[in-house]
Parts: sequence; C-alpha cells; structure tokens
Amino acid sequence: MRARSIRVRITLLSAAMAILVLATASIAVVVVQRGQLLSNLDGSLSARADELAGRLAQEAGSSLPNTDAEDRFAQLLSPDGAVVAETENLTGVVLADQHRLGDHFRTAGDLPLEDDTYRVLTRGLDDGSILIVGENIDDQRDATRSLAVTLAVIVPIASALLAAITWGLVGRTLRPVEMIRAEVAVLGHRELDRRVPVPATDDEVARLASTMNRMLDRLEDSALRQQRFVADVSHELRSPVTRVRTMLEVELASALPDLAAAAVSALEDTLELQQIIDDLLFLARADAGEISLHRELVDLDDVVGQEVGRARSTVDLDISMTDVSAAPVNGNLAGLVRLVRNLIDNAVRHAAGRVHIALAADDDNATLIVDDDGPGIPFQHRERVVERFFRVDEARSVDEGGTGLGLAIVDEVVRAHRGELRVEEAALGGARFVVCLPLDAGAGPQIAEP
Repeated sequence: MRARSIRVRITLLSAAMAILVLATASIAVVVVQRGQLLSNLDGSLSARADELAGRLAQEAGSSLPNTDAEDRFAQLLSPDGAVVAETENLTGVVLADQHRLGDHFRTAGDLPLEDDTYRVLTRGLDDGSILIVGENIDDQRDATRSLAVTLAVIVPIASALLAAITWGLVGRTLRPVEMIRAEVAVLGHRELDRRVPVPATDDEVARLASTMNRMLDRLEDSALRQQRFVADVSHELRSPVTRVRTMLEVELASALPDLAAAAVSALEDTLELQQIIDDLLFLARADAGEISLHRELVDLDDVVGQEVGRARSTVDLDISMTDVSAAPVNGNLAGLVRLVRNLIDNAVRHAAGRVHIALAADDDNATLIVDDDGPGIPFQHRERVVERFFRVDEARSVDEGGTGLGLAIVDEVVRAHRGELRVEEAALGGARFVVCLPLDAGAGPQIAEP
C-alpha cells in the first residue's frame, strides 16, 4: 500500500530523474574535460614542434633538447625513415610513421617505450623529413578518472539527498490531505456538523478542503431536511389515522352507532390521507430522480380553464380568469396540471371571497399569476412557504384541509421546467404566486410523474 502512495511515487520519480539528469551532466563534464585537456596538450605539442623545427633549421645535430626526459620525447626522421635527431630517452628507438605534410595527432599506447600512453604529434616537413613529438598523458587521464570517480560518488549522494528533501516536502504538503482524510473517515451520519481543517495556504489543498466543507454543508442540510421530513410525515399521517380510529371506536362503543355518519367522516379522512400519500409519493419520486421522459405541447390556458371550472364547482367564491390568454408550453402535462391545481387550491383555501388568475405569454416565457384576497403571506415566510409541511398558520391550514405539500410540489414542477416561482403581495390584499415557465422547457431537467 505504501509503495502505491503518492509520497513514495513522487520521491522515487524525483530520485530517478535526479540520477538521470546528474549522470548525464556528469558524463558531459567528463567528456568536455577530457577534450579540453587533450586540446591543451595538442597546443603544447604543436608549440614544441614549432620550437624544434626552428632549432633544426638553424643548426643541425643528432640530439634534441628535452626538459622532461620521463614524459616527453622528440625524433626527426629522414624521408627514408632513418633517425636524424632525437631526444636522449629515444636512443636506439625508431618511431616509424607515414610521411604526411601538416600536423597529425593521435593517442598511442603501443610505443616501444614504457607501458604508458602518449599523445603524439607527427609533422611532415617540406623537405620530406618527419618530426615526431610526444608527451605522456597519464596525468590528464588520471585527472579525468579522478573527476569521473568523484562524480560517481557525488551523483548518488546528491540524488539520495534530493529524495530525502522531496520525501519531507511531499509529506509536509500532503499532511493537510491526510488530516482531511482522517477527519472524513470518522464522520458518521450523526457527526455531519464536523468540518475538515482548511490550511491557511491558498493552494489546491486549501480549495479541496473548502470544497469538502461545502459538500458537508450540503450533506448536513440534506440530512436535517430528511429528519424534519420524516418527523412531519409521521405527524401528518398520524392525525387523520387518529381521527378515523377515534371516531370508529366511539361509534362502536355507543348503544346506537351512527355507522353511516362514521363511514362518511372516515371516508373524508381517508381521502385526506390518500392526498398526503400521493403528494409524498410525487416528492419522493422527484427526490429519487425517477423521471418521465414524456413531454408534449400543453395549452396552459386550457389547463387553467379546467382547474378553475373544477374549483368553481366545489366552492362559493368569485374566481376570475378574465386575464387568461393562450400560452402553449412544451412540458409535462401531468406536472403542469398539478402545478395549476395546487396554486388554485391554495388560493381558494385562503381567500376571503375573491381569486384572480392571469396568464400571458411572450416570445420566451409563459407567466401565470394567482392572486387571492386572503390574509397574505408575511415577508419573512415567503421563501419558506414552499418547504414541505410548512404552514404560516398551522392550526387554520390543518382545519382547512391543507397537507403542507402543495406548494412544495409546485416548486418541484417549476424547477423541473427551468422556471421561476415568486411569492409577492397581491393587489387584492392577499398572496400572489407568480410562475414563469419557458415556452420550450424540453431541454431542461425532467420531472417526476405524479
């Protein structure tokens, strides 16, 4: 596991790269130094050959001067290969070579001298004679070898030192990541209020920690909403079930039970319970992402007309739709029907005597407005009114049959159609709900089937 860690991989990679780079540089340095030493020696040999050639041109003799009998030599050969002059350390030795004009350098280790290596300059003179000048290069080779050995020792040490530094730096860099991992590893569903430490540096690790904390914020909010949702569902479902049970127990315990009245009341509570379950199922499917791909061209004005007719048949209120005009929307028919129905039911439930509905469309959007003359919604509650089971007036909403889920469903449908929902104050004095829907919502997210 450690061999696969980022720290180990980066350290090994940096060490390998250091060895490769330093080894390449070291070889280049050794080659350059060797070439420079040879170049300097060649220049020295060429200068000595010039000196000897000048001396030979002025005076003839069989002996050539030599300042270093151990490492240097010189010999002059006639065109037929006979020795004309030489240094004392070449007595009895003939250094045969080809007759070539100009300077020619070579490195020789097979000369009939000591077991050393020499740098030899052969110069063909104009009269056909050959001047040979040489110098021992063991010192240069020793210097090059010493440099190579030194670099061979330094490169591994430098690479190991770099690997150690890299190991420490990477460990220090990844320490905040390990702290983040350790913190996340111990988080449970009851500890979502904890947050990972954010380093003071404004780098990738700090941004990662900030992103993790924002994710934990969302998870905590989702968990709290789920807990509240479960609690609200339990409360909402308990009320109609309790009423049905109590009523049935009372009627069965009486001497002359009015079973017909009990059945009617039980049916009403059952219908309320069914409505709550249907709404919960819709929201659960929306949360789970169970979507319907079916979209079609919906005449939203026809949907408004049908739902207004349904509402007028059940309540004695002035429901006006004089400002409704054509508004074709490409969307989900079932979702749009539920949206309009829930908005009208909400307005009817809270209206004192009047409900006004307006619908208009422009080039891009259809705008639906539902007003009522009820008590309205205080400003501080306008954002929360679409939360599940939220009621501005808890007692009155329950008595009037509200489940607390209608506006939450409206909000889900609006967002699924890439629309916008606003809560304002109506001209009638009550609440105003404004829904803006794109005429072509087909490219947006899909909505759950009710």
